[in-house]
Amino acid sequence: MVDKLTEKQKRILKELVDFKCQDCGKSEKEVGTLEIHRIIRGEDGGKYIPNNVKILCKECHDNYD
Repeated sequence: MVDKLTEKQKRILKELVDFKCQDCGKSEKEVGTLEIHRIIRGEDGGKYIPNNVKILCKECHDNYD
């Protein structure tokens, strides 16, 4: 299980979504650094794998907490 992502892995995931928040569609240039959100939380066994992550701006990420 991957507990942390490297900076390179984070960049690749962001590239896959064209550096845009997957919820609101705002670009990283508009909102600052995008965050990696695990759909299934780590404490519930969620891994940092493509089908369990979303790339979100801070505002949208805060909506999940």
